[in-house]
Amino acid sequence: MKNLVTSLLFFVIIVNSYAQKSKLIEIPFTMDRNLILIKAYLDKNKSSSFIFDTGTEGIMLMDSVANSYKSIGTDTIVNQKGEFQGTLDKVLLPKLKFGKLTLTKKTGIKMPREMLLSKKAIGIIGMQTFVGYTITLDYKRSKLILSRHSLVANPNAIPITVDRLLEGKIKINEKEVLTHFDCGGAGYISIPKRWDSIYKLKSEPVLAGKGMTPMGEFEVYKADLEGKIEIGNYVLENPKVALITGDYFYSVNLGYGFFKEHLITIDTKNKLMEIKKI
Repeated sequence: MKNLVTSLLFFVIIVNSYAQKSKLIEIPFTMDRNLILIKAYLDKNKSSSFIFDTGTEGIMLMDSVANSYKSIGTDTIVNQKGEFQGTLDKVLLPKLKFGKLTLTKKTGIKMPREMLLSKKAIGIIGMQTFVGYTITLDYKRSKLILSRHSLVANPNAIPITVDRLLEGKIKINEKEVLTHFDCGGAGYISIPKRWDSIYKLKSEPVLAGKGMTPMGEFEVYKADLEGKIEIGNYVLENPKVALITGDYFYSVNLGYGFFKEHLITIDTKNKLMEIKKI
């Protein structure tokens, strides 16, 4: 009788484990420079590439494609600080399919083609598209993994917001600062250069180049941080950083260079995130 009970328990464990695994939705991705590209079906027979971006709120669709769908009004566009920038037209997407996952009646925002940073993509898929799911970005296996599994509060999990951008708080040399976790960002760790009262450097920063945003041009300086960056219990000692000029940058930015070196899991329901070194 004891052996029978043990066998039954073992069978239940195996079945539960399989059931949990089968609920995972794996979305393969490719890379275009620092950008994640995923395939989605907007209609029955044709798949298209989209940029997946933790720095975008919802679904953006280039205007030539969006014009094929029903207009449902306008949406307000704001910058990273939440300041009004203008409006763009909204369209209704009856069905959007990513592998095993089918979403219905989603809103897409029209965008000019020139705003897309990849010629291979017709739009952008932002964090709000998968709200309710836990998202793991697995660069080693080139997959986005969606599940209903929840993270639990623990020292390794940090609180985040996903209302517009993927943001949270980290510490630079014991001082807490707002941070934007941006898988589409070209850099590794970028810090506003004017925050020199917060960070310390091992040597003088070296001008590495210039960049451009809709808000203006900025300079990028390379440097080695003296001290540590703490993301929950995860610690980076004396990391290489970029210092960026421009008063419109209000947070640290952890970009593609950081994401590709880590396994990052985002619980959009409980608003927690875990980071593990690959």
